[in-house]
Amino acid sequence: MKKRLLASLCFAAMALTACDKKPNEAPASSSTRPASTQPATAALSSNNAADIKNDLKQIETLSNSRAKEASALQNKANEAAQKSDKASLNAIVTEMKTYIARFNQDLDALNLKSSELDAVRDKIKKSNNIGIELSEASIANTPDTKKITELQNRATQLQKELLTEMQALQTKAKTAP
Repeated sequence: MKKRLLASLCFAAMALTACDKKPNEAPASSSTRPASTQPATAALSSNNAADIKNDLKQIETLSNSRAKEASALQNKANEAAQKSDKASLNAIVTEMKTYIARFNQDLDALNLKSSELDAVRDKIKKSNNIGIELSEASIANTPDTKKITELQNRATQLQKELLTEMQALQTKAKTAP
């Protein structure tokens, strides 16, 4: 049980820090967002290398600005899980939820112009939310191992998709002036 809890919390914490990795280093993580944050009159571009390049830079800048906080949360989660400190784990999951809520709000506030990165933003937010669900499921009084495994699998699949998409978008962005 302790090993499963530690693995789940590490996996969820990894979701917090995956966005600060370059696409060729590790998969990005994410979560869902409400409707659209773009103004109704603003149309998103499609297959526009310059917009993709600028949008990638915005997401990277945001992720990098939050990397230190995410890493600290990850370390705290790992330490608390190793000690099986239930009170600390509950507090850390609460901190993670606050961090993810702020991060997702900041993602929504980005003025993205490409439909490709708008879709990536949605996946990043979805992955973030799965990470929170996974953390909460892992610290439940009676953890549901089936649910935890399902969440881990969903998160892994989403991260693979994000990695593939981000690599393709990085390649596309290189063609921009």
